[in-house]
Amino acid sequence: MRRILRTRITARVVALGAVVAALLGLALVLLIVAVGGLRDAGQAAFRSQEALTAGSELEGSLISIENGLRGFVASGRERFLQPTEEALRDYPGELRRLDRLVSGEPDQQERVERVGVAIEDYVTLWARPLIALARDRLPAAQSVVVTNGGRARLDAISEGFDRLVARERVVSRERELRAEQRSSLAVGFGFGGLALVLALTAGVALYLRRAIVQPVLMVSEATGRLAAGDLGTRVPAERPDEIGDLARSFNAMADSLQSSRSELASRTEELEHSNGELQRSNRELEQFASVTSHDLQAPLTTISMYAELLERRHAGELNGVAELLDGIRGATGQARELIRDLLEYSRAGRGPLHVEEVAVGAVVGQVLESLAGPIDEAGAQVVVASELPVVSADRGNLARVFQNLIGNAIKFTSDRAPEVRIGVERDGARWRFWVRDNGIGMEPQHAERIFEPFQRLHGDEAYEGTGIGLAVCERIVDQQGGRIWAQSVPGEGSIFSFTLPARETAQDEAAVEEARAHAAV
Repeated sequence: MRRILRTRITARVVALGAVVAALLGLALVLLIVAVGGLRDAGQAAFRSQEALTAGSELEGSLISIENGLRGFVASGRERFLQPTEEALRDYPGELRRLDRLVSGEPDQQERVERVGVAIEDYVTLWARPLIALARDRLPAAQSVVVTNGGRARLDAISEGFDRLVARERVVSRERELRAEQRSSLAVGFGFGGLALVLALTAGVALYLRRAIVQPVLMVSEATGRLAAGDLGTRVPAERPDEIGDLARSFNAMADSLQSSRSELASRTEELEHSNGELQRSNRELEQFASVTSHDLQAPLTTISMYAELLERRHAGELNGVAELLDGIRGATGQARELIRDLLEYSRAGRGPLHVEEVAVGAVVGQVLESLAGPIDEAGAQVVVASELPVVSADRGNLARVFQNLIGNAIKFTSDRAPEVRIGVERDGARWRFWVRDNGIGMEPQHAERIFEPFQRLHGDEAYEGTGIGLAVCERIVDQQGGRIWAQSVPGEGSIFSFTLPARETAQDEAAVEEARAHAAV
């Protein structure tokens, strides 16, 4: 038994299936044999009944021959011979049929043979000669009939029939009893086979439940506990079969998860500590940037004021110095602007977000109001989609993004008047906002470089600025779960796009349809 338990489940199931198949095959063979015996016994009993019937028909034919013959001889009328002639025509076939039905029984075949000889003697030596005599000399035939020679022959034949029928009845009864026995045997085998099938089914089901189902359910329940967070749960893994392999794999997985949880807890603690240190470092860095900005701007402001004061007091005395003083003021102004941009970049995307429901159209309107001066000065035409959606965002940061993008669209223009279009379209679960211009454009290979801090494609003499604005936009958009990118053709203009998560409202759907229609126009 232990050796069997040490085998693999596959081998056990195959062996069990082979045993079950063999037993069922044996039961089926026995049932087939029993049914075959029942069929043979039934056919034999039926053949005995047919033999009795054939014997009665043959005896009846002989009686018809004798009665017709006597009627014809007594009356001389041919119509009395009709039954006789029919019987004379039929009896050979009836005799052959009777002989065939008793085949397999030598004693009965011998009795049929003797009866056949007696019948042939009766017909040949008595019936046919008497008919011929009656047709030729009726009185002579009548005198012959009186002797009862035909009756004596018929009585002898009848005695043969009696012995034949008596024996066939005995044979028929024996065959009926044998058929009944075979029937009982077949029924017994049928019920026995059914009981065997039920017993085997129950046994196999019980075995599979104990050997496979219950262990698998145990592992399944342990998996549920493991999924619920009980990483200390384990299952018995002593079995050497596939269930044991499954249990060992489960325990190994639980060990790995428990180890991973411990490692994760340790890493989480380290990350929390590092996060705290990083937040403290960011606060210190922001404080340092703010203080540094103030400390750097104060001397620059002083230098600019002294240069202006020096120019006012000694404007007529300092030949050629005025241009130098203008250069000093310009340089200090650029330095202050650079410091402000550095401070803005250091703060962009780092501080806490004040997320609220923001109507983008209102934000764009405020930005355009703040840029009214540069727009009028450049003679720019700004077209905004009639309805922009409502998004969840930081209002101030969103305004800074639009201000940078619209400001750049107005600034980086050629000789023609700037044309700026602002629109939106739905992109799955996000809104894609875009600002399109007809400016100078740029080479496609610079589309990513321009989002790096202090990256400028043109010198200060052509377009002023520090090259920090797009880097600030990228930080802001990244912090709010979106992304920003540019598409451009030199000399034709650029399209700056950025995405934000969308809110599912009917108002938003109407807005995007309106924006698409407006963009198409």
